[in-house]
Amino acid sequence: MTALPPDDFALAARSTPLARFVLDAIDATEARRITFAEFMALALGHPEHGYYSRADLAWGARGDYETSPEVHPIFGYLWARQVLECWERLGSPARFDLVEVGAGSGAFSVAMLTWLRARAPECFAAVRPVLLDGHPHRLAAQRATLEAAGFTAEHALLDDSLARPERVTGVVISNEFFDALPVHLVTRRGDDLREWYVARAVLGSPPGSAPSPLAGEGRAGGPPDLDALTLVEDTPSTPALAEHFARLGMLPGDGARAEVGLASIEAMHRIAAKIERGYVLTIDYGYEARDLYASWRREGTLMAFRAHSPVPDPLSEPGRTDLTYHVDLTSLAAAALDAGSDSDGGWHAAPPTSQAEALTVLGLPDALRAAESRAAEDALRFLGDRRAADTLTDPTGLGRIRVLALARGVDLDGLACLRTVGEAYGERAPRA
Repeated sequence: MTALPPDDFALAARSTPLARFVLDAIDATEARRITFAEFMALALGHPEHGYYSRADLAWGARGDYETSPEVHPIFGYLWARQVLECWERLGSPARFDLVEVGAGSGAFSVAMLTWLRARAPECFAAVRPVLLDGHPHRLAAQRATLEAAGFTAEHALLDDSLARPERVTGVVISNEFFDALPVHLVTRRGDDLREWYVARAVLGSPPGSAPSPLAGEGRAGGPPDLDALTLVEDTPSTPALAEHFARLGMLPGDGARAEVGLASIEAMHRIAAKIERGYVLTIDYGYEARDLYASWRREGTLMAFRAHSPVPDPLSEPGRTDLTYHVDLTSLAAAALDAGSDSDGGWHAAPPTSQAEALTVLGLPDALRAAESRAAEDALRFLGDRRAADTLTDPTGLGRIRVLALARGVDLDGLACLRTVGEAYGERAPRA
């Protein structure tokens, strides 16, 4: 059989500015491989060429994906109602910290502050807004977005803020933050746990390792391609992976691939440790552990996106591709609980709810009824508002995002976003 020529079209998928840094990181190790968590940290967070470090990163319809705050400001307005209730439950303090972690485009904070300024001026006067992110370009863009809307806030790198001794009294809220932190890929083989590493396709496979479960390893019959990336399987890089499953008392299904977000668990622990009194509201794609690691989930939840479309190979075009996965909500809640003690008020966690239900009980149907009253004079605007509401609550899309509510030193029972639709509306049937 005649050998295939080099695939020059495929070369474009690994000739990004970041690709050389990934290969250098691989070559610098004795085993000629890095964990997927290390690859993801470079792909998303390299200070110059990482996906979220790009100065030209676009959000919403112009970017690779659309998060809820970009769909419509009503998302932030409804969560501002929840912030107001949290302020009141804390005793309406004169200084109230409103901290957004991983603030993205800044649209979420702008919407919350806009609603508080217009609808709850006493709370707005008490609010000290803080936006935290991992990349200076994001902080600069967020500052510009807030200033254009007439708001000032503290903007800081997340690690710098968490390292400071000041404590928080208020609300720490995040939207799709934890699902962008680096994650380890593992596979169960009988009673053993194995880990997937990123390596050069030709040189990186240790004797006896399994083939990559993903695209990106060159073409059969073609010449050796030393710059292509692939996944190789070997023993775990850290005992923390096995300890994670030991704490949960479960393993993924035999032969199944799964993700372990050690970085997200550590981030939640550090965030929770900063809070004196208040709430952590986490809005993210995720499952409780029993569902995330269910035996029927064979391929895990890792996904890659470009231009609003899934990409089959998460190793392709590093730095130009968004990577995400579903977080382990059980372990996030446990990480917060570990950060406190009963003697200082402790942490309390509520069972996660869906974004669709949370937005409904926070008043989305009432907001639509008010908007409907002007439909005759501005039908197109009302139809756009209605489409936005449908998008935010679509159970096959953004509506299936989960909400994890945690509280320290303050009551969590009866919090507005945790109510059922029946509790919130009684006999009234919401039309969201």
